[in-house]
Parts: sequence; structure tokens; C-alpha cells
Amino acid sequence: MGLQAKEWIKAQAETLGAAARSVAGKFQKQAVLNRVKEETSIVIKKAGGQASSFCMFTAKAVMGNAGRAAALLGRVFGRAWARVSVPAAAAGGRIAKASAGFWKRFSKPFISMAHAPRVISDGYRNGGAGGAAAAFFHGLRNNRGFFSTILNYGAPVMGAIVLCSVISSAANVTYALEVIQDGELVGYIANESVLTSAQEQLRQRIIRTDGTDATFEIDPQLSIVSVNADLLSDTNEMTDNLIRMSNEDVCEAQGLYIDGDFYGAVTDTALIENILNSTLDSYRTGAEGEVVSFVSDIELRDGLYLTESLVSSEEMENLLLSNQEAERTYTVVEGDSPILIADKNGIPYSEFKKLNPGIEETCLIGQETIIATEKPFLSVKVTREETYTESIPYETETTEDSSQYEGYTKTVQEGQNGTQQVTASVEYVDGYETSRTVVSTEVVQEPVTEKIVEGTRQRETYTRGRVLSASSGSGSYGGNFLWPVAGNGYISCGYSSGHRAIDIACSYGTPIVASASGTVIVAGWYYTYGKAVVIDHGNGVQTLYGHNSSLNVSVGDYVSQGQVIAGAGSTGYSTGNHCHFEVIVNGSRYNPMNYLN
Repeated sequence: MGLQAKEWIKAQAETLGAAARSVAGKFQKQAVLNRVKEETSIVIKKAGGQASSFCMFTAKAVMGNAGRAAALLGRVFGRAWARVSVPAAAAGGRIAKASAGFWKRFSKPFISMAHAPRVISDGYRNGGAGGAAAAFFHGLRNNRGFFSTILNYGAPVMGAIVLCSVISSAANVTYALEVIQDGELVGYIANESVLTSAQEQLRQRIIRTDGTDATFEIDPQLSIVSVNADLLSDTNEMTDNLIRMSNEDVCEAQGLYIDGDFYGAVTDTALIENILNSTLDSYRTGAEGEVVSFVSDIELRDGLYLTESLVSSEEMENLLLSNQEAERTYTVVEGDSPILIADKNGIPYSEFKKLNPGIEETCLIGQETIIATEKPFLSVKVTREETYTESIPYETETTEDSSQYEGYTKTVQEGQNGTQQVTASVEYVDGYETSRTVVSTEVVQEPVTEKIVEGTRQRETYTRGRVLSASSGSGSYGGNFLWPVAGNGYISCGYSSGHRAIDIACSYGTPIVASASGTVIVAGWYYTYGKAVVIDHGNGVQTLYGHNSSLNVSVGDYVSQGQVIAGAGSTGYSTGNHCHFEVIVNGSRYNPMNYLN
């Protein structure tokens, strides 16, 4: 077998040599022959140099790694195993030596092949193509070990690569649902929920401009198949595939969806994007940490839409910039007033009163007030941190003094509100505050406690003298009631749930007159009212005048409207000179301001 190979190589060399000599003979007469040989020699030499460098690099890399591996084996099996036994250490040394010998033999063919390019190049230079071929086949015969080594190590590597490719392809195959409509393939989906969502999107997309649905019956057939995972369609792709199968006039466009509802399609989204961006920008203040977003979920979806669903730029602009009816309310909190509520929400006070008739008479904590009757189509939510100064109400400390009568009070230390810096996270919708959460507070000035001394000494709480019974009836009175204090005076304490009367402050001894004509039924010391007069005007209506210093009438007297009945004072449960004036109707006390002329 070796002789036959040798003869075959020799025959090939002679054949190539003869061919080369024939070609050379044809070109000998041409001056370009030497130039061609020279250029070819240069190319072979350069290629040979690269191949030689590669072989030497491979050999050095193998030997270098082999040396490090042998050293590691020597340390592990030599020193470490020497502690176990001497034979074990000797065995370790033999393993290290055998490893070094193996890698040396493995790298030897590469060292030999490093000389091959130079030999082939010399063969070409001396004998042309025939000489190069002879040198190549000679080297092939003498270095069969090199190629067998490459084959032995390369074949498993190639097998591993092929196996990995097969496994990768198999891993990319998945089971899916094949969707067939009217005998045509629509696509492949992972599960039925994709088809359900696609059918819902299809219903939204195929709405005509008059609001009617386009006619398109969907009755797909589903079957399980194995396909490449890359062929699976998502909801949007499946929707497009279904629309393509309809007989409707469709086009590529972008649909506007707000909270999942379809509002039309456009072929150019520049206008919509500009309106959305400018709307958000109009609410931005540039504050650090500010978050500005739409209240609704706004989405532009690419896909196929009915041509009739396309909306013009003008229609889309009018829609997005329009307002819609929506009542906005504000809940009254402690410290609010009608003017403050209007200012908080940035609306004119006149408009606020128009939206809330009677707000000036009734403004209670927890009451809902109307601040707007419409809102923008694109509602915007803004959340930002705000820092502001807030008042800290002072506390009141009361000390009892038994030496003073009940009703006596004296402030020995004025109270003073403190201040604190508050940082809060505030949320606005369309410019109206919807929530406020305090993040932190820092006291700037502590409040000063107000200290008050109150008398606890009991006063006489019984009535003296004769008292007539009050009348009863419908409670109506035909005329007007006069101001009971001659010289006017001023109201020092108004009517409330805890004080069902008005106190009219005036000088000591100021004349007190009958507010209306009637019969005196009380004239004397009357419980906590001190010296008091009660006049019955008939039909269940009476007036009471308390805390007088002197009385000018007696029980049973009939007095005329405007007649002086007493002098102002501070008797009974009182803290200063004034007239305590009540209007009583069938035993119930009513606001005198509703009766006075």
C-alpha cells in the first residue's frame, strides 16, 4: 500500500512537472514569465509565513498550557500526596511526567508543519508548480500523524456542533393553535385568549364613520400543530391577519385608543403627538420631582383599519381639545370659608357663588361644594411636592378661682400661634386639588399657651318676685321689633347654638326700651340673667332683656313699644355691661336678628 502511494505521488509529481514544463515552455519566449513567477513566489511565501506562524503559535500554546498543567499536577500529586505515602507521591510524579509527554507528542506535528510552507515555497522557486506539488505531497506522506491527529480531534468537535444545532432547532419548535378561516390559514397562536383579544380589537377597528359595524363573520377552525416559535402571532398581528381576510377597504394606519375605547384612525400621528405633548407641557412647572401624566390610558396602535374609520386632522384636533360635561366637587374642611374655597380652586368667587347658592349662609365641614360643571376631554394629573408655612394653633390653659363669680374670666397670658414648615405631596387633576398627603413637618416657632383664670363662685340662680304665665298661640307677630338699646350699642356676641340670643354692648345705665308693646310677666332677679324683664306680646311670643342694672317696670304692667323698661348693667352671669336680648316663641328661642327692624 505504501509503495502504491509512493508511485502515485511520483506519478502525480511527474504529471504536474510535465504540465508545468509545458506551460513554462510556452511562456519562456515571453518576457512576462519571470515576473509571474516572482509575484507567485511572493504570494506563496507570504501565505506560507502566515501558516508557519499559526503552527508555531499552536505548538507554543499547547506546550505552555501543558507545562502549567504538569506543574499543577506535580503540586497536587507530588507534595500533597507525599503526606499520605511515598508510593502515592511517586505515582503523582509519573502522572505529571506522562501528561507532559502526551502534550509534547501532540504539539510535535505542529512544529513539523511549521517548516512545510518554507519547503513548498523552495520547491516552487526551484521547480515551479511541479516542484511545489512534489514538496506538498512529500510532506503529506511524511506527516500522516499530523492529519490523523487533526481528524481524531476535529471529528468529535464537528459532531458536537451538529448535535447542538439539532437540539437548538428542536428547542425552538413549540405546540400552537393553527387558525383557519374559510379554508385559509390566518396564523398560529399560543392559546385561545389571543384569538379572543384579536376578535375584540377587530370589532373596535371595523367601525364605520356612521358608528355601524362592518359585516365580517368570524368562525375560525382551531387545531393543534407543532411550529417554530418564531411563527406565533400576537394579538395585534392576529387582528391584522383577520382584517386582511375581510372584503372591506382597509389601510395601514394608527388607531387612537383611550381607556381601551377606539376614537378613530389616522395615517399621520404627528398632530396627535403634538397635541398630547403640548397638553402635558401646559401643566408642567419644572418643579423637582414633578410627575405629569394623563388620567386616562392613551395609546396609538399600528395596524390595519377600515378606510372609513380614518379621521381628519381637524376632527381629531376638535375632539382632543374639547370639553365634556362633568361635575367637580370640593369637600369643605376645617378652616374653610367660601372665599377661601374659591381661591383654593382658582375660580372667581362670583362663579363659585353661582354654582353654590346659599354657600354664604351654610358652609359646614364635610359639605360638598360644586367647583366646575365640565372638564377637558384629556384630563391631566399632576403630582408635585409643595413646601409652605402653616400656623400651629395655641392651646388654652384654664385655672379656676373660687373667689370670683361664675362668668368671671381674666387672661393672664396671651396665646400666640406658632408656625411650622410643611412639605406635602399634592395631587391635582386639571388644575384642581384632589388630595394632599403631608410628607414632613418642621416647627419654626413654638406656640405660646394662653392662660385664663375663671371664677367658680356660684351666683343666685333663682327668680325673685311674682312671675306671670306666658301666652301661647301661632307664634306670629304682626309688627316689627325695635332695637332694644337706646343709643344703638354693638353686638358683642351673636346668636349661635350655644348662645341663643344676642348681646348688645353699651355703657352702664344706658336706657333699655321695649322692643314691642305687651305685658310684663317678669321684672326682677331671674336666674342667671340677673335683673331681667320679660314682656309677653301675645300669641306665644315673648322678649327677654337681661343683666340690667336697674328696672323701671313691674310684673303686670302694660308697656308700649319704645318705652324705657330698664338700665343696662352686668348683673347675673355676665362679664360686662350689655343687654342680653332674646326672642321666645312658644318656649323656643330664635335668632333676634330675624325679627328686629
